[in-house]
Amino acid sequence: MNSIRKIASMAVLGAATFAYAGTALAQTELDFWSWRQEDVKAYNEIIAAFEEQNPDIKVTFTAHEATSYNTILTTALAGGAGPDIMHTRSYGSLEAIAAPGYLEPLDGQIDLSALSADELLGTTLRADGHVYAVPFASQTIVVFYNKDLFEEHDVALPETWDEFLAASQKFKDAGVTPLANGLADAWTMEIMSGAFLPNFYGKDFFGEVTSGATDFEDERFVNALEKFSALKEFMPQGYEGVDYATMKQLFSVGQAAMFVGGSFDIPTFVNAGVNFDIMPGPAAEAGGPRMVATWLDGGYGVNAASENKEAALKFIQFTATQPFAQMLTDKLANVPAVDGAEISDPYLAKVSAMHEEATPYIMLVAFRFNTPTGSTLLQNGLQELFTGKKSAEEVAADVSEGIKTAE
Repeated sequence: MNSIRKIASMAVLGAATFAYAGTALAQTELDFWSWRQEDVKAYNEIIAAFEEQNPDIKVTFTAHEATSYNTILTTALAGGAGPDIMHTRSYGSLEAIAAPGYLEPLDGQIDLSALSADELLGTTLRADGHVYAVPFASQTIVVFYNKDLFEEHDVALPETWDEFLAASQKFKDAGVTPLANGLADAWTMEIMSGAFLPNFYGKDFFGEVTSGATDFEDERFVNALEKFSALKEFMPQGYEGVDYATMKQLFSVGQAAMFVGGSFDIPTFVNAGVNFDIMPGPAAEAGGPRMVATWLDGGYGVNAASENKEAALKFIQFTATQPFAQMLTDKLANVPAVDGAEISDPYLAKVSAMHEEATPYIMLVAFRFNTPTGSTLLQNGLQELFTGKKSAEEVAADVSEGIKTAE
């Protein structure tokens, strides 16, 4: 009798083990693609929290090189492949993959109530009004500065353009590179311009140029370009060949006093142990506004051709919740798009305060919907401006004409 019970017990145990193995084998695996190489550790921690609550889903995060990401993603999607879920960029870049039908529409399938209309605008396809990604964070262009170098060389924090130039000259005279920024990665020049141009072309320019009341040959924009070009005197030696990675390294090791970048760069310098702080770009003149350029960085979308769409939508719903937003700000030092997160990071608190004087990051928000994009035109123009190939007037004319004839 005991042997019969033992055999029966072993049979039950074997069945249970088989059932458990069957559950493990049935686990849905999702591929998640991104361009955020510097955020791999944090995203894996966030994904682990999702998997703990959803043990039947396994998410693998893959970060591609940022400047190649759009091409890699679009090529894969066009071939009927690609990831199940993906980081999407916003505005025009989103339309490039949403319009051909590569993304699953989310409204009606995902609760988007914790997101504002302005944020959802960046992930909405203009042609049909559907939302194709959950917005994840806003980004802000700021000036990072090395507190130790400012103290060591007795340089006061500049508030106006003239003071910024004077501070830069003082560092240069002391043998310290004032600005870490270079030209090699064109997109970083557009970022850099976002810290300085708006305070010269003013608060009204964005509305006027997007409505067609003026164009980029406007005297305000030309003057802004001309002022901005003065900064080439304070960039690293051989700045034409300095890329994004080198810029960050120059600032991280204390070889450059300042670095102009996005709020997304904060974790890099925190992790590098730099004694830094942030400030907005300088006012054009005393008493003028110190505006910061802001934009929706992107979103989380679902591949319309995914064979695991139900699980993918479950993960995307997770990205639209307050717990996810809290992890995003805690682990990635971003200002989340989803409402409800408490921002405790002192740098993010400063970024949020800067939003009182904010202006849209002009080319990304308004002129990346056609080809060539406003960003491509401006980036190319800034490289030509800073290498002396073209004047501010010529660059402005090229940008204006390019936007008017874009398709």
